[in-house]
Amino acid sequence: MIALIFINLQKVKPNDHTTVEEAMNYSGIDYDEIYYIIENIGNNIIFYGKDDIFSVGLVTKNRSKYQWIYGFGSKQFNETDQILTRAFTNLPTKESANDDELVSLTFGVMNDEDIEELKIQYKDQLLRDATIIPTSKGPIWFCFSDTPVNYDPDVVRIYKNGETRPGWY
Repeated sequence: MIALIFINLQKVKPNDHTTVEEAMNYSGIDYDEIYYIIENIGNNIIFYGKDDIFSVGLVTKNRSKYQWIYGFGSKQFNETDQILTRAFTNLPTKESANDDELVSLTFGVMNDEDIEELKIQYKDQLLRDATIIPTSKGPIWFCFSDTPVNYDPDVVRIYKNGETRPGWY
C-alpha cells in the first residue's frame, strides 16, 4: 500500500519537464537562442531571444523537473541609437505571487562595447555590479534588486579606458 502511494506521488505532472528548454517549448515560448541561465533564490532566470527581441523568464525547479512560470520581453538588439537599453520586471516565482515571491531585476542590451562595467543603484540599496554577458547579437546585461522595481534605477558606466559616466545616455 505504501509503495502505491509513493508511486502515485512520483507521477510527472503535465507541466513538469526534464529540461529548461522542454518547459519553455511546452509553454509555447518561441526563442532562437538561450543566452544565459542563472539561479536566483532557487529559481532559474532565463535570458533568451527571438529574432531581435531580448526577453527574460523564470523557470522553477523541483527535484529534477522544470516548470515555466513567467516571461517578459521588450528589449531589442537593434536599438543602436541608445548606449544602453533597459527594462525592469518583477517575475513571480509562482503562478500567483505577492511582493515577497518576486524576482526583481533590470536588464537590457549594451550598444557600446567600450563599456567594461555597469554599476546599478536601486533606491535604498547599496550600489551593485551588473552582470554583462556577451551573446551572438552583442552584450546583454542584468542586475537583481532586493525589492520590486517600478522605476529606472541610477547607473554608472565604466569604460575600458577608465572613464566613468553616470546616466543612461
